[in-house]
Amino acid sequence: MGHSGTEKHRNISENLLTLRRRLKISQQTFIELYLSDLKGRPLISAPTLSNIENGSTAGVKALAEKVSEKLKVDKSIFLMDPDDFARNIELFLGETLEDKSKSLLRNVSNSEALVDSLSDYLMDEIIKERLRPGSKLPSDRELSARFGVGRTTIREALRVLGCLGIVSIQPGHGTFLSNKYTGFNVSLTWTVLLGQHSIDNLIDMRYELEVVSSRLAAENADSVSITELTKIFKKMKNAFDKADFKDFLDLDLDFHLAIAACSRNTIIHELLATSRRMLTYISESGMVTLEDLQIIYSEHGEIYNAIVEKDSQKAQKKMTEHLGQARKRYNLSS
Repeated sequence: MGHSGTEKHRNISENLLTLRRRLKISQQTFIELYLSDLKGRPLISAPTLSNIENGSTAGVKALAEKVSEKLKVDKSIFLMDPDDFARNIELFLGETLEDKSKSLLRNVSNSEALVDSLSDYLMDEIIKERLRPGSKLPSDRELSARFGVGRTTIREALRVLGCLGIVSIQPGHGTFLSNKYTGFNVSLTWTVLLGQHSIDNLIDMRYELEVVSSRLAAENADSVSITELTKIFKKMKNAFDKADFKDFLDLDLDFHLAIAACSRNTIIHELLATSRRMLTYISESGMVTLEDLQIIYSEHGEIYNAIVEKDSQKAQKKMTEHLGQARKRYNLSS
């Protein structure tokens, strides 16, 4: 037990060092931001922090709890194996580490009018058959002249559309309409981003669609769609077993969309693809605890087994339970 406790404390020391280096800040700044009391007085000195980063375990548990409190993250992540911590730091501390794409979407109100106009323009071009999925968009200069704004503003708006999966920006080659672009994707996306109370409505819609999707998947899945679902589930299991939690959660979208593909209802698949992408960006916190990850893994296994067994009632029941827990895990702004 003593050896185990010492080893965990050494993990904390190394993980605190990894965190500071990833934040690219000095020891003094780290202390000021995360290891100070309510009056701004430092809890430790820079030499003491140096000793900790060099392997000292004295008082590290309390310090980790203080850092966790300041960062508003699960304190148990600092007990992780240092390699696992370093591999998953973007997942657990994404907001702190300035996830650019999410920040861009949360601040979208600054350019929402232009993005909305660009979306309308793309839909008009598709309707008039001047643009097709995969088509190259006009240059920044042309769009700047068309909309009467600077090229920098156009690029920022295109970045937003890129985050939403509507366009693909390829440096040196231009901007292209996504191969999976559809007009109602844009309409749904902006209804969510700009509408009042739309987040709760989006969650409700996703809940109903996923429940129906799981039942239809168990009833309608063919060998091809089951094979694809199995492949994705095995990838998730492998990522979880290797503690590659970022990859594990990235595969979550693929898993749910594979279920929708098993349902053989293309409209459900398309709506879920859009709504789940938006939930990913809108979620106020990307934080997921280690306990959450274990629960998600177990819940997915139960859903997968029910679909493979073609037990539609069980698939629907397990998906309902999974989504009920997912509601609790979202931390959305009001």
